[in-house]
Amino acid sequence: ALWSANFTPQQIIRLMGAKRGRRMVERALRGRISHLSPTDVNLLAEYFYHITVAPPSGEYAMNSLLEPAVASEGGAGVYARESLGDGVMTGMMLSQKEESKIESVKVLFGDRDWMAFNQSAAVKEMKEMQSKMG
Repeated sequence: ALWSANFTPQQIIRLMGAKRGRRMVERALRGRISHLSPTDVNLLAEYFYHITVAPPSGEYAMNSLLEPAVASEGGAGVYARESLGDGVMTGMMLSQKEESKIESVKVLFGDRDWMAFNQSAAVKEMKEMQSKMG
């Protein structure tokens, strides 16, 4: 409900006020990057708190591009509202009919990435088929 109303996590921190908001950011960081020293976590929390409570800018793009979801294993995460792969494939099909063809598509993934790589594999297959067709 909050996500659909364009309410962002940054707004929650802003509403909490300086003391509680700063503590919440620090607690979240401690849980995510527990290997850092307390000094490093404190410095990083200070930085993240200040960029979080700054006037909103691109944070609204997050809500328009992503939507929350709960996985069947009980985990939660965010997923794209619209698959990038479908858009790339549509663009590739349209470019077959036009003068300018899509020459290459590069997709980068981290070693612990939350994005699904199966879409990029489908785009690669389509690109290979397109190359064979002419």
